[in-house]
Amino acid sequence: MQRLDKNIVHDIGNYLHQIISNAQYIEDNGTLSDYAKKIKNSAYSIDALITDSAVKKPNINLNENSKIMTDFSRFKNLNVLIVDDLVENIHIMTNIFKTLSCNIFTARSGEEAIKLYKNGCKPDIISMDMIMPGIDGVTTTLELKKLGCKAYIIAISALKNQTNEVVSLFDCWLSKPFTSGQINCALSGYNSNTVKSIKAEIFELTDDIQKNLQNEILYLAQNGAYSELEKVINALPNSKSKEFLNLSLKKIDFESIIESIEKKIKGV
Repeated sequence: MQRLDKNIVHDIGNYLHQIISNAQYIEDNGTLSDYAKKIKNSAYSIDALITDSAVKKPNINLNENSKIMTDFSRFKNLNVLIVDDLVENIHIMTNIFKTLSCNIFTARSGEEAIKLYKNGCKPDIISMDMIMPGIDGVTTTLELKKLGCKAYIIAISALKNQTNEVVSLFDCWLSKPFTSGQINCALSGYNSNTVKSIKAEIFELTDDIQKNLQNEILYLAQNGAYSELEKVINALPNSKSKEFLNLSLKKIDFESIIESIEKKIKGV
């Protein structure tokens, strides 16, 4: 399959993100939940197709209530900066963080985010889009860190297979499209000292894991099934691979787990 231009992938990811978020809301609150679920699943399938992330999934039953549990009361009155060039995405993220009683600040570009910070906006959490007109999310993040920003930064991107150096800049990496539940999962790492200790050089599997376990870990990571994934990883014998998987899980970095397992399966 021919790869699409990254800007096209980014735009399609944005549209799919909007579809999934709206479908999730209808599924949770409306009378058309069955239709909304079908629309959401179709959008996820399209995303997998354009990003080459579709894989054969083993027969594993996921518990819908298994996602990581977080005390969201601790986010009340925190300052959240949402950086995204699309107003629709800003609205989606704003609605998610409003439910946590956060103070919301928004920027439509990296330059605007930096200006806000210099003018006194000191966010506790930042949602950072990766591809924007002007400077991108990586450059914006580097500049904010140079200015002393200590915020918990969540990278938001439709692009897959980022380098270890890029991923390690952020406290968490979420791929578009995503749901409010995945944002809540990402927030579980906020204020965790272990998250900050993860280094780029360990973002790879260095020894073998049985093939059936590779497929199971891959499937669970693709579905964001934190609790089931934690159980599988904890059952592994001690090794550098287990250390990598545990640290990636604490970082809620499912993408690094997915990428490394896929490389193992392909024999790269």
